[in-house]
Amino acid sequence: MSHPSETLQMRTSDGFVFHVSLEVAQQMGMTHSWLQSERVGLERSDDDDANIMPLDRVSSEIFRLVLNWCHAMQTIEKPLEPKDKLLQERAIFQNLLTESNANDSTIFELIIAADYLNIESLLQAGTQHVADVINGCDSVEAIRERFNIMYDGAVDN
Repeated sequence: MSHPSETLQMRTSDGFVFHVSLEVAQQMGMTHSWLQSERVGLERSDDDDANIMPLDRVSSEIFRLVLNWCHAMQTIEKPLEPKDKLLQERAIFQNLLTESNANDSTIFELIIAADYLNIESLLQAGTQHVADVINGCDSVEAIRERFNIMYDGAVDN
């Protein structure tokens, strides 16, 4: 278990507080900016709300997936060739989706969270997954049907 001085408290949009190890939190570019802008030291009391990083755009359900991603990324052996790393990240992302029984809405929320938290590897894996799904569709109509996109027939000129 991590010592309290080695964790960062993060509150999701639905009010859940997570104690995240600094090793994991460092994968999130947003934490670097927050720590610098708030000038928060690593010695903080557990009941001090000022030392809890707010995640206004991330629900606890999605943040759990983000944390699973970050923990899995720590297991990747370094250094990997870029192609091997990309393949391993795609496999980790697919495994994350399978384990969580994620639907399209969850995938899009995960991509938005990755962008918000500035986790480049998760953002890249998520957008690549969506691109692969789109590439698997054989027509525009199939894409609309797959993602439940309404088409009103109007064409803007």
